[in-house]
Amino acid sequence: MRDIRMVLILAAGLALGAHSASAQNIYSGGKTGAYYSTLCPALIEGLKPEGFTPTCVETSGSLDNVDKLLGDPSGLAMVQTDAYANWALANADKAKKLVTVRADLASEGVYFVSKNIADFGDMVRFITRIKLVLPPKSSGPAQTFENMKRTLPRVFAKLDESQISYAESATAAIQKALETDNTVALFVQLPDPSNANFKLITDKKGNFIPVVAQALVDEKIGDTPVYTVETRAVKAGGLISKGIEVTTLATPIMIIANVPDAIPAGTNARTNYDDMIKAVKTLSREKLLPKTGSAASLFSRAFTATSSATKDLINKTEAAIKNM
Repeated sequence: MRDIRMVLILAAGLALGAHSASAQNIYSGGKTGAYYSTLCPALIEGLKPEGFTPTCVETSGSLDNVDKLLGDPSGLAMVQTDAYANWALANADKAKKLVTVRADLASEGVYFVSKNIADFGDMVRFITRIKLVLPPKSSGPAQTFENMKRTLPRVFAKLDESQISYAESATAAIQKALETDNTVALFVQLPDPSNANFKLITDKKGNFIPVVAQALVDEKIGDTPVYTVETRAVKAGGLISKGIEVTTLATPIMIIANVPDAIPAGTNARTNYDDMIKAVKTLSREKLLPKTGSAASLFSRAFTATSSATKDLINKTEAAIKNM
């Protein structure tokens, strides 16, 4: 009887070990964010036919996703590409432990907004005396600014710390910029014209300020562009009202994983890892994105700006920088 009990205990332990080895997490930001609430569940639905049922794990944002992934060899993480690029340059040894799986599912627009500053030329002229309001320091937009400051120091490194403040949310940052002259807010947003932040800006007739510098357009992490240039609706048109579109930078949402060698070869955990990475890489984009509800329409078309619009914005931005 004792031997039978030992066999049962051993079998239970092996079963638990196998379950733990196959358990896979997707680190996907805060519960109210699009990564956790929209994109991660869609990714899981797309992976189900391949036999995978990973779990969306709540975190505090892109950099927290990276930290948690480094401690989880079989996991995946969703990150804002510019935030990840900036982190990778500052943490080269840790970055070598991670690989890009995919970065073509969706992108987030990068928006500067102001009450009275109408374009990048004015923003550059006033750069030593404007106020910049960012969402919390741990947020993606705050990391966007850090990346822009590193990539475009001639402009953004001119901002003293006394000129920069952090609001409790993107909405609070936008409200501050729309209430105060010579104040600019930066936020990052999926292409959803029904979003409350876009409504706030368009209702108050705020200015969107495109910052499309050549250095930002040229920036890459590996083979992945850190920014693209996209034209996105910020207000939908109606029967008697005209919609509003803005051409701006956008940063892809990147899926990253640990290098395969983080899991021993020949184990079930390694097989599961390899198979899931292959599935995420090779499944069609449509299978990994929301298929129903209002979110589905956000990803149903390309937002790439025309070459003429892109060239025009780059020329205007570069001219403003040259005249600083």
